[in-house]
Amino acid sequence: MDPEDDSIQRFIVRHYRYDPQRRERRHVVVAAFDNAQEYSACMESVQAEIKARRERGEPVHPGEHASGIVHEPGYLRRAANGHLLSRAIRHGATGSWIGGLELPSNMSVIRAECPPD
Repeated sequence: MDPEDDSIQRFIVRHYRYDPQRRERRHVVVAAFDNAQEYSACMESVQAEIKARRERGEPVHPGEHASGIVHEPGYLRRAANGHLLSRAIRHGATGSWIGGLELPSNMSVIRAECPPD
């Protein structure tokens, strides 16, 4: 399943490791699933692989680990709207269009107006 498919709930397994393409440690997406059972099985598999490498004495960074995240439908759209709103505010842009944006749960818009004299 595509981790970028914003139309459904997806369970995403990530592996925090060195990424040679970007030359940095980061969360690399391993797989995405549409059900929790497959997600849990994959998470356990990645954790077991890291543990096995440590036990064999291979060099494993102390911070290397498996993690996961659940994205609800519309998560990427709301995140993009949040970035748009942040950029608009930084640049002083305002308007009624701001009130129509569907935002992430950690953002809101409050508008204050002065009453006419």
